[in-house]
Amino acid sequence: MPEPAAGTPLPLALNTKLEQDFVSPLTAVRGAIEILRDYPDLAADERHRFIETALRECARLEQGVAELAETVYAAGLRAQSRPAAALSPEIYRGHAGRIRFHDAIDVVEIDFSDLVFSDSRIVNDVHDVIEAEIGATGRDWYVVVNHRGCSVWPEAWVAFAHRGKKVQAAHALATVRYATAADASRDPSMLASRDQALARVAELRRAAGG
Repeated sequence: MPEPAAGTPLPLALNTKLEQDFVSPLTAVRGAIEILRDYPDLAADERHRFIETALRECARLEQGVAELAETVYAAGLRAQSRPAAALSPEIYRGHAGRIRFHDAIDVVEIDFSDLVFSDSRIVNDVHDVIEAEIGATGRDWYVVVNHRGCSVWPEAWVAFAHRGKKVQAAHALATVRYATAADASRDPSMLASRDQALARVAELRRAAGG
């Protein structure tokens, strides 16, 4: 979409979204902080109310930033997308070697161990292969992901989150992640071992009547 010429008003819908997602919460946060600064003797319940307001509006800002980042990323991905077949055979085989299917228990294992996702190109290369391999099966799976030693750099995080959600929506009955006990203690969604991950899948299968 071309940028509007200088002096051209933004479309009403865009103006409204900017107001809702950024301007309004930013104004509320600033107002709450200024009151807390200018009135140090506020009663405890009043101070708590302004703090809660600031935190709530910060959450709105974070959501707006996340949605904007995903929108910008998705637009860039559409402009730069390439099929997995465009990867060199060596790169494709290397990524495909990290994917294992277990038909009997409806599980696909994805091994991200020791991978460093330093930029969106690496994220897209890996996930292009994942989508191609899983899509070729024509069925959905319980996705078990090994995150041991995996690093996602800040500049790759939006792409990593976006592509993970895409795989989840298109192919996953559920996704279970595991790493180490230390990782699991910091992240409640992360399990501490492969055995725990497969046990969780078995619970999900039983609950679904599988």
